[in-house]
Amino acid sequence: MSCEPLPERQDGLPDALEAASQRPFSGVSFENLNTPSADNHVLILTMINPSTVRYLADFFKTVRKLDHPNLSMAVLIINPGPTTVHAVRQHIEHTRIAFPVKLYVKTYEDSIMSYILTPGKETVYELQPLRRAAIARARNFLLQSALESKHQYTLWLDPLLAWFPSTLVQDLIAVDEDIVVPNTMIQRDGNEWGHDKRNWQETELSISLSKEVPEDFIFMEGWLEFTTHRFLMIDMTEMENKVPLDGIGSTCILTRASVHREGINFPAFPFRHHIDTEGFAKAAAAAGYTVYGLPAYRIYHTGIPDNGLHEDNL
Repeated sequence: MSCEPLPERQDGLPDALEAASQRPFSGVSFENLNTPSADNHVLILTMINPSTVRYLADFFKTVRKLDHPNLSMAVLIINPGPTTVHAVRQHIEHTRIAFPVKLYVKTYEDSIMSYILTPGKETVYELQPLRRAAIARARNFLLQSALESKHQYTLWLDPLLAWFPSTLVQDLIAVDEDIVVPNTMIQRDGNEWGHDKRNWQETELSISLSKEVPEDFIFMEGWLEFTTHRFLMIDMTEMENKVPLDGIGSTCILTRASVHREGINFPAFPFRHHIDTEGFAKAAAAAGYTVYGLPAYRIYHTGIPDNGLHEDNL
């Protein structure tokens, strides 16, 4: 008995198979990721804990004024109290934000993580590596939960920001870089001061210093306990053009979503001596993405002491 192969069709697929390939599949959708949408849909990401709630009314009012046409928002509530979620919902509904807002809740049973995220621990220098690692874990949890295929950008906003322009989203997108941060300042007694010290450039001295510390040593910018010898963007306010950065803070970050989709997130472990947002900038640069800051583009923080999730090392 012999088996002979069927003759190949020269005109493509058999008729029945070709017809089947044209029919829609029930329950199966198709999206061509090679042709991203041109609507620049931006996902706003914010993390809060119970001690932040009393400041949210002003924050959501400022967010509501953003006039970019394609926005959605995801809020992660960490270790909520009995009334925290209800209070956050009340603020959002009262503000009447015009775009979709989704709330996520995450309770960390880990006693160490709960301890280091407790308000008051943010001023203890020795706890900062653990604290920033915990925040990075929470940040990644929110990002991976909320990011959808329609999103072209993510915009991290600190809920203690006091003011940013309604054109913030368009302005940062127009810079046309993979990662962009504005300069976060505070106003006190009629004077302007730098706030987010984690936006910085390396210097020859800081690079040399990084070669002299153990591999798992983590640099923490903005602390008197350790001088890093870097150029801080808060000291570059007279520079009108964008500047390349080696580290970034968390008060406001615009990122192309493709950066995250290709695996660059917020390290909860030392990456080139940095974690969280500073480690993110280092990892993004190592992968070939661009990281830039806008020294002359100011936004303003409340200057309220840090509550465990936000930047405030003045």
